[in-house]
This record gives sequence, structure tokens and C-alpha cells, in this order.
Amino acid sequence: MVYPEFCQYKSFIDPSFPLVNAYRTKDGHVFYVEPGFYLGLQGYKERRFDRFDEIMAAIDKVVSDNEKVIFTGNFESPFMSKEGFIYREIQDIADPLGIYVEDKSRGSDYGD
Repeated sequence: MVYPEFCQYKSFIDPSFPLVNAYRTKDGHVFYVEPGFYLGLQGYKERRFDRFDEIMAAIDKVVSDNEKVIFTGNFESPFMSKEGFIYREIQDIADPLGIYVEDKSRGSDYGD
């Protein structure tokens, strides 16, 4: 799947994790964007479009400050595991910026 928000980076396929988008910066930093992270990122894009550029700038900073990053949907049960990589969730990016999206989803009341 193409993630247009990361088109400035060179994409590649990691044979160990072909379903996770992998990227390399001009400086040689490597990062992965798991589908769960991207889904969360799209939620911020839809609900907080006014500040989406700040989120992307913060993601770029994490990548430039760290040589190996996995952007994951849930760091407690990531889709992939790689030695030497740091893990970041979308809240790790947005919360320090004061950008919040309230998750009001809950299970159905039917069938109780």
C-alpha cells in the first residue's frame, strides 16, 4: 500500500516483513510504518487536519534523530520486532504537541 505522506523517503521491501511499509532517508536512517500506526495517523488527518503538518514534522524529527524507528499501532504488541529499533505510537507523536483525538468508540449495548 502506498502511504503518500512518506513519499519524500525511499521505500523498500523488507523480505522479513513484506506487509509493513519500510523507508530509508537520505542519511541512511531506516523506519517502518505499521498499518495500525498509519490507521491512527489517518484518524488525526481526518479530525485534526488543521495541525496535521505539525504531526508530520514531528514524525520527520523522530526519524532524523534516530537511525532505526518502528512506528507501531501498539508498542505492547507490535506487528513486527527488530533488534535495535525504537518504537513510537501515534500518541507519542501527537500528545507532546497537544494534539488530541478522543476515541469515543465503544462496544454495542445490544445483546446484554
